[in-house]
Amino acid sequence: MSPAESTEAVKLSLMESKTLLFGATGGIGSQVCTRLLDRGYRVTAFVRSSSRLPEPCKGHPLLTVVEDPRGHLALCGREFKELVDGHDTVVQCLGHNLSFSGMFLPPRRLCRDTVRKICGSLNGPNQQIKLIVINTEGVDRPDGGDGSVRGCCEKVILGCLKCCIPPHADNVATLSCLDDLASSNPNISFCAVRPSDLVDKEPSKYEVHETLQNGIFNAGETSRSNVGEFMASLVADETLWSKWKNKYPHILNAE
Repeated sequence: MSPAESTEAVKLSLMESKTLLFGATGGIGSQVCTRLLDRGYRVTAFVRSSSRLPEPCKGHPLLTVVEDPRGHLALCGREFKELVDGHDTVVQCLGHNLSFSGMFLPPRRLCRDTVRKICGSLNGPNQQIKLIVINTEGVDRPDGGDGSVRGCCEKVILGCLKCCIPPHADNVATLSCLDDLASSNPNISFCAVRPSDLVDKEPSKYEVHETLQNGIFNAGETSRSNVGEFMASLVADETLWSKWKNKYPHILNAE
């Protein structure tokens, strides 16, 4: 088989796989969903309300919608296993609503608990899962690899936020959980994407870095469309996935 034929075979294999998407109605998840469908990938979207799906996705022949107003964390173990079964990749684009109930009422560990349920649903030691999650530049790499980009004042403030603001504590716990699960189970691989300040702009050039390029006081800018493009590319491009597997990329607009 020639290199060109080998590359095409890998592409076809990826397109035959299925991606399970949580958060398809959100600002980033809707971008991921649209881009994967446009590229010809099969997607299963778990949503509370299908009416909130982006218009280009509604009725798409490659999209399977699983709707449950209770949310995915309300599923029992068997139901969640059935949901994950048959999917090679899971993309988590979840976040907390910026309201009192969204920030301070259950589920207070929405993102971390979702990661745990996904990884706990694997059927036996031979099932592998590729997990792509959204996080934030407000959380450091668990291995300490971000260096000294944050000053003492910023570290103190982030420590206070972790104690007082459940969504931030959830983001911190999610990265820690991913690091622990991947190190203890070779069948679990992940990429935790960390954007800077999110904005709604048209797609543009963007940069992806292994370590944080700034703190929260000198934050950059990241378009939701660019995050969606990068996360969809992690599903579709095996070379890109190999580069960012088990890493915490910081994504920023380049212009």
